[in-house]
Amino acid sequence: MALNILVSDDSKSLRKVLIKTIKMCGVGQAVFFEADNGEIALEVLKKQWIDIVFTDLNMPVMDGYSFLKEVRKNDLFKEIPVIVITSETREKELNELRESDATGIITKPFQPEDIRKIIVEKLHLEDTDGTNSNSEGYDF
Repeated sequence: MALNILVSDDSKSLRKVLIKTIKMCGVGQAVFFEADNGEIALEVLKKQWIDIVFTDLNMPVMDGYSFLKEVRKNDLFKEIPVIVITSETREKELNELRESDATGIITKPFQPEDIRKIIVEKLHLEDTDGTNSNSEGYDF
């Protein structure tokens, strides 16, 4: 069994960095889906089972806040963990984000350990030292 992970960011290079980071953090088998804005991310959710979403806030067409609101009001999607990746450091904005039903917040720059920890925690996976390779799916 593999994780289906959606990465939504208008920067293709940042999507690639995040995907590489997720691979580095110990996810043995994962299928990645990409979207460059919230509207496309919603279309992916309608067509594909997704286990966890990583999204940026500042995107064209539909930003991360609007995307999160749409996800949370849809009965099919509302339980999917949505992790916001942001460069925001102002406490007021971070508090607003916490109140917006984001499952988690990771601030840039991030480390593979930050990503690994949140995947393990939010998907309720067994956490090991990350050195075991599990052919059934997860390498945690």
